[in-house]
Amino acid sequence: MTQANQGNQQSNQRRRPQWGSYPAFLLATIGSSIGLGNVWRFPSELGVHGGTYLYLYLVSVALVAFPLILAELWIGRVGQGNTVSSVARIVRLEHSSSLWTVIGWLGIVTSFLIFSFYSVVASWILFYVMESVSGAFVDMPAEIVQHSFGALLRNTDQMLIWHTVFVLLVVLVMSRDLRHGLERAVRLLMPVFIAMLVWLALYSTQAGDYEKASAFMFSFDWREIDAEMVVSALTQALFSLSVGIGILIMYGSYLDERRPLFLGGGSIMLFDIAIALLTCVMIFSIAFAFGMRPDAGIGLIFQTLPVAFSQMPENGVLWSTAFFTLLLVAALTSGFALLEPTIALLTDRGRMSRRVAAWLVGAAAWAMGLVSVYSFGEFSFQFYYFGIERTRGFFDVFTLLSLHVLLPFTALLIAIFAGWRMALGTNQAGESTKPFMSYRLWRWCIRFLAPTLIGIVLLLVLFYPG
Repeated sequence: MTQANQGNQQSNQRRRPQWGSYPAFLLATIGSSIGLGNVWRFPSELGVHGGTYLYLYLVSVALVAFPLILAELWIGRVGQGNTVSSVARIVRLEHSSSLWTVIGWLGIVTSFLIFSFYSVVASWILFYVMESVSGAFVDMPAEIVQHSFGALLRNTDQMLIWHTVFVLLVVLVMSRDLRHGLERAVRLLMPVFIAMLVWLALYSTQAGDYEKASAFMFSFDWREIDAEMVVSALTQALFSLSVGIGILIMYGSYLDERRPLFLGGGSIMLFDIAIALLTCVMIFSIAFAFGMRPDAGIGLIFQTLPVAFSQMPENGVLWSTAFFTLLLVAALTSGFALLEPTIALLTDRGRMSRRVAAWLVGAAAWAMGLVSVYSFGEFSFQFYYFGIERTRGFFDVFTLLSLHVLLPFTALLIAIFAGWRMALGTNQAGESTKPFMSYRLWRWCIRFLAPTLIGIVLLLVLFYPG
């Protein structure tokens, strides 16, 4: 019986899908991190907090997010399964408590919850893509353009339509097998995304106010640092790098064991930082050039930039269309990644085809997203968090619960598990790491530094906001 089970396990591992190439893996992992976390939320948070926020974010990426990227990829490589099965297999190898499998379940819940409000933000992007293509913002008074975002939020029927369209786009790709669905999509979309972003960023330095933008972005004043900024910077680092939601465990399980993980993790980190900086250069250069305020929050790219595009004497339609198409590509690549852990779980453990699993998960995500859609209408309510009034009901609740509670809590468990319970898997992987000191440094960060910093943030979240 034992031999039969071992034979089945080996057979399942042989049938497990793999990336067609290492560049495909890099494009997929970079695509999962370079999404709306970079091009929507990061500029919004930087605009609200100022340049000091950038430095806290960079520290969080280097000391917390990067070690966790490597930890998740290693868990996936050793576990060779979905987020739950990978942790369960390592637990058996290390003779640890089965309670550690909660890491996989928390990752799936968090990624699914994030997608539920993420798809609503994507619905705004789809609306603005259509408006840009039609030239709706051309020669319109600035007041009307700026208030179009508020009108969209009040029009729940409009948001519902585009929310549905976005979920359908994601499911159509995810319903195919790994190489013909997800891999083929990121091979096409990521080069387009990077090329468009570089072009827009370079053009914005000429058409916008780059000097004022850079002075704002890179300013630093330690007196501006408070608890809310620390929490926001670290959770943003985790969110933008797709840490703590099981995505990198899944992607690591699809990777050939001969491929280097440190190179992949480093590439993800460097691309994330570069994309975040290029996006901010583009957005703030245009915003400052047309006298727009940078502290508009989540509405920055929907309220401020359309006004700037409408005032451009030439190529306003092209600029607006290119920018919101860029956002749409970012939303799609991250949308794929957010649903992959849940789809893989149903495929592996639910014994259903990938097509059925994708449509089932998509339908559930669409239904969950309705709660956020109607948070701007019938389900709207207000509450205070870190002294700031939140007015978008369950949309804000889901955002804060997933990004400020579930994400760092899952990341903390991953750090402890990888640093203290995963001796066999990490030692085997570490022995082949060149140079060996990079492995030793990672080991120290994942055991001591990352858990300490994440623990501080969780304490602030739990005890400070009241």
